[in-house]
Amino acid sequence: MTHTRPAAMLALLGLAAASWWLAGSGRDGHERADQPLAAAPGYYLVDATVEQTDASGYRTLSAHAERAVQSDPKGAVTLLHPTLHYQPQSGRDWVMIADAGTLPSHSQQVLLDGKVELRAAGRGAASAAIVRTEHLALDVGTHVATTADPVRIELAPHALLAHGLRADLTRETLRLESAVHGTFAR
Repeated sequence: MTHTRPAAMLALLGLAAASWWLAGSGRDGHERADQPLAAAPGYYLVDATVEQTDASGYRTLSAHAERAVQSDPKGAVTLLHPTLHYQPQSGRDWVMIADAGTLPSHSQQVLLDGKVELRAAGRGAASAAIVRTEHLALDVGTHVATTADPVRIELAPHALLAHGLRADLTRETLRLESAVHGTFAR
């Protein structure tokens, strides 16, 4: 019995050394430094508001969403039921709502999808036109909203149907991109 104790100790020591060696390397014997690191988790926010300011600190964009999700820390942010308040210049207020939205990483665009509505806010908003479409891209760098999809422009009591548009939100002009071109100026 005195001879089994050293054998058991030697076996335990060998097992500990093997465990240490396996923990320090991958299954194929390569160092762990060669293995890619697991992706860092993203985040999600509920009842979230994200704001953007210009260089002077003036708030130009306020995006509120029921939920904001970023799966990859360097990826796009997905918005559920976003409401955007966009003010490219003082006195020029716009509201955009949609079923969903995307804030692509490293981009100055906001992409809106599903029952998108664009309308003026602030002064004279009650009599302003309402633009409805399924997809809209807002470039906050150029202050231009565009779509290639069918568009319905409502200016009570009238409505205009078109295909595609380009809206300059600082100049308050709208150009239709369909075969019949038209311009709405405020």
